[in-house]
Amino acid sequence: MTEINVPTFESLKLLPGQVLHLEFDGNDSYRDRCQLVGYHRGRSIISTPTKQGVAISVKPKTAVKVRLFVNQINGACAFDSTVQHISVIPFPHLHLAIPEQLFIGEVRKSIRTRAHIATSVIIMIEGERKSMPAVIDDLSINGARLFCQQLPTDLNAEVDIVFKLVVSDIERFMRIKVTVRSIQFNEAKDAHFYGLHFVDVSDSDRIVLHAFVLSQLHII
Repeated sequence: MTEINVPTFESLKLLPGQVLHLEFDGNDSYRDRCQLVGYHRGRSIISTPTKQGVAISVKPKTAVKVRLFVNQINGACAFDSTVQHISVIPFPHLHLAIPEQLFIGEVRKSIRTRAHIATSVIIMIEGERKSMPAVIDDLSINGARLFCQQLPTDLNAEVDIVFKLVVSDIERFMRIKVTVRSIQFNEAKDAHFYGLHFVDVSDSDRIVLHAFVLSQLHII
């Protein structure tokens, strides 16, 4: 990530419900997501860190590292803060100090992660839609590589792939149209590898892809 001087926390214009990842100094057992409740301009950020529904044990003035993905800037953001106030009424929540500086990392199209995701390839065979099993072993925001037995398809053909992503214990089933950009046969694995480019991905699916790839790279 690169430190930049222009954006402030307020300028991110985050909405309630924004996912935050907190890491408290001296509490390595808590590395989980919570939600932004809101913030007082120039004063504090209100968040809801709990563990199994119970407020975590943390003291005022504890240092905390905060990470999040900001869709408005298409990037990951991180900053250092401290716990200012702790409350359990009307629900467990913390007030964190507004950060003095932000660290922003733009999400590049080339960012990708290794994976092992069971996938179904939906393809037209003799006028009927058929489902064939495959595995995604490399995933990026704009495409994927999968391996399987030979598919009855050619370069630049369009097919659909269906798979499930899990981000912070939330499951999302994805169905994405792809274009076949490359086909290779791997003798050692006795399988064909297909390079795929995503086509017309919805905004909601794109956000899930961003979050999954970044979480695998430990950026958020």
